[in-house]
Amino acid sequence: MAEENHGNVKIERPPNRLAEKVPKTGGKTVQQAVADADRAIQRLSKDYDRHLADDMVALENYMAAVKKAPTTANLKTLFRLVHNIRGQAATFGFPLITEVGRSLCLYLLETEDESEVNVALIEQHVNALRVIYREKIEGQGDRLSREVVDALMKAVETQTSRHQ
Repeated sequence: MAEENHGNVKIERPPNRLAEKVPKTGGKTVQQAVADADRAIQRLSKDYDRHLADDMVALENYMAAVKKAPTTANLKTLFRLVHNIRGQAATFGFPLITEVGRSLCLYLLETEDESEVNVALIEQHVNALRVIYREKIEGQGDRLSREVVDALMKAVETQTSRHQ
């Protein structure tokens, strides 16, 4: 450990061991790192369908709980699940799930008072997620899919603009 004296103050600097672990030259090229990442995504994509199926079952259960009692706790639980689903979906070829999830998460974040929650709007988002999943709509989807996503986003904008 290196020491420096500055009057009455003694500064101790721990050794930099990072240089021992990370070479200054060599290592992977950017292309190699990207190829490794692509291979990792391919490995993970094999399990993604199973994880998404599990998440969709959980989504059904959380939606039922919200319909029964739109409490802050139930809404937060639904938010966390949808946030996780949307975070993974685009990586594995389902950008529409990401867009619908983003719209729903925005709505849930912007609607702080549980008494003002529009459960029907939440359910419309969940229905859209169900269809995208059931029909395995990958990529940007067809014209109708885009219209549904756009309509949900506009509904959220309308509902949340009252709070601003």
